[in-house]
Amino acid sequence: MNSPSPDITTLLKDVDAKGKSVTNSTSDDNPRKALLESARSLVTALETPFEVVARMNWFDPPKWAMTRIGYDLNLFDKMLENNRSPKSCEELGKLTGADPKLLSRMLKHLYCCGFVNETGSNEFAPNAITAALATRICKGMTIDCYDLMNQVNAKLPEYLKNTKYQNPTDKDASIFQFAFDTKLHYFEWLSLPEHAAKIETFNAHMDFKTLGKKWFQSTDVSAILNDPSPDPESVLMIDIGGNAGHDIVDFKKAFPEMKGRLVLQELPAVINSLTADFPKDIEAQEHDMFTPQPIHGAKAYYLHMVLHDWPDDSCRQVLAQLVPAMKNGYSKILLNEIVIKDKDADWFSTSVDMLMMLCHSAYERTESDWRALCEGVGLRVSKIWDCEGNPEKVIEIELA
Repeated sequence: MNSPSPDITTLLKDVDAKGKSVTNSTSDDNPRKALLESARSLVTALETPFEVVARMNWFDPPKWAMTRIGYDLNLFDKMLENNRSPKSCEELGKLTGADPKLLSRMLKHLYCCGFVNETGSNEFAPNAITAALATRICKGMTIDCYDLMNQVNAKLPEYLKNTKYQNPTDKDASIFQFAFDTKLHYFEWLSLPEHAAKIETFNAHMDFKTLGKKWFQSTDVSAILNDPSPDPESVLMIDIGGNAGHDIVDFKKAFPEMKGRLVLQELPAVINSLTADFPKDIEAQEHDMFTPQPIHGAKAYYLHMVLHDWPDDSCRQVLAQLVPAMKNGYSKILLNEIVIKDKDADWFSTSVDMLMMLCHSAYERTESDWRALCEGVGLRVSKIWDCEGNPEKVIEIELA
């Protein structure tokens, strides 16, 4: 089976040209991303259609499973021990308690994935991906997605067949609820006492939000928070549904001179779980975002990847609670959310869109979706900051 034949020479020239613009600078990641997209286009052109399908069905599933098993064995941490020296499968067997032959088979596949280096016959060493897999974020991401999404994905065809292939929009009849045979919403189910380990894994997964540039590093903060109140008792920003407060804590560190109070609003269970080192100059307030907003006249009401967890009706309820609290001509809502492209959407945006469908009957929105959502509750989108091409944008919203 042969794939269509794009001009391989043209693609090679494109990769070569973009490769020359890539540096080790961390200030602008766009040249690297552009090169990566061109390299993927080249791989797509080189692979036959059968190779693509075979890779999806034969190569990818065990890659995910072997990585998940690696966490049960503490394999990646063990590989990093002794100054990351190469280790035989016999040695790794003693360190993990696993059969060396099984480890050999697992690690050979993970080597094909690029997750480890093969240094000899049945001998392996860690690389940068191995080290990343050993971090709290990657471990949480993998276990959270594997343990839940396998079951949900397996039920997706049956669910959609039962609903005659309608787009899921009912938060009370999600694919997650169907797969786990529960009436509880995802977050309610996750909060059950017997799922304490799962909530810890989920929180570790959500720490991915701490990676990369923050919203205030890729926008003009002085333009967004223009003319804030000089009164130090006024509220500059409220981080609504901000989990452990990573965003607002980092904002405070970046702009210590900005006047005004900073507030983290979360459900009681989250507020009560905050550690002792949570900054004393940031207020932590218990609040349910589906109830009236208690703080009126704040400069900014900030929500980071919150509304994408909810279908439109629920999002309108959340936004409607903010409208009476906003001061006309002064207050803003700042949504730090994915704005999915109408054409040429990126893999990150479409992947998160699928996760939102599976877990919450929700979705990632286009620009027109966001504008329609706001207009339905007396708000208007005044500006969308591109954030240097990152999938997560900053959507400025004002009273209509």
